[in-house]
Amino acid sequence: MAPQIVFGTAGLGMDGTAFQDPESVTSLLQTLQKLGISRLDTGARYPPLQPGLSEELLGQTKDLSGGFIIDTKVYTDTRTDGSGDLTSDAISKSVDGSLTRLQRPQGVNVLYIHRGDPATPLEEQIQGFNEQILKGRCNSWGVSNVQPEVLEQMLQLCEQNKWQKPSYYQGTYNVISRGTETKLFPLLRAHDVKFVAFWALASGFLTGKLVNGQHAGTRLADDSPLGQHFQKMYGSPDVLEATRHFDRETRARGLSPLEVAIRWVFHHSRLTDDDCVLLGASSESQIMETVGFVRKGP
Repeated sequence: MAPQIVFGTAGLGMDGTAFQDPESVTSLLQTLQKLGISRLDTGARYPPLQPGLSEELLGQTKDLSGGFIIDTKVYTDTRTDGSGDLTSDAISKSVDGSLTRLQRPQGVNVLYIHRGDPATPLEEQIQGFNEQILKGRCNSWGVSNVQPEVLEQMLQLCEQNKWQKPSYYQGTYNVISRGTETKLFPLLRAHDVKFVAFWALASGFLTGKLVNGQHAGTRLADDSPLGQHFQKMYGSPDVLEATRHFDRETRARGLSPLEVAIRWVFHHSRLTDDDCVLLGASSESQIMETVGFVRKGP
């Protein structure tokens, strides 16, 4: 057994991907079905430059997408610090939009906080998500991009007030980003919160293209805002040298860094069978290759 694969749909409608219209998304969903993937992750914010389009494309293919389990996230405006994103009214308005775009009046599986709201009281945030559950608009709620200290406060409030706790926490986790193992994982396990790992390949950093000078034209390119972000995140001399070592040694054994990174997170990491890994793709061949690596086992 291994963590469940969840397909991340943030790239639907994003420039540079193969998924630009209902026809291409239909073909993708058919491929996911053949691969045995039945759960999708989206968000009101996706794709970043055209918020809502990912959900719209899923809604336009509802004959197929209706057979998938779908999670989504409350809208966040990245031009702000997140203040006001998680008032009760903002949560309700975001869900209204998501269910309309998804053409899914029966609701979604998990409704996530996309990122923290530093201004709205945690009590109001939690009650807002619990209200959506009571109204049948989601089965449970989850948390993403929230500091462990804030999550701990949320869990304490839930216990004190007998509110439903979050069921899932989404966070970065890969072979070079393992800080979650020290404080976050024990907290999640103590409260039966499942972990959903994203950036299993460090957004492409672990392919070796950056450390080998082959990153032009990729998401890690020097002229890409996302590339600049990840170069700053993973660009310290010790991490770069460790990644060069990882790249050399995996290739010396006839394997690719991509394959080893994927097989590590599924079969050698601290994740359990109850946890999940978010896998995205810019083409059908990419997700087929990645799933093939997972199924090779340890």
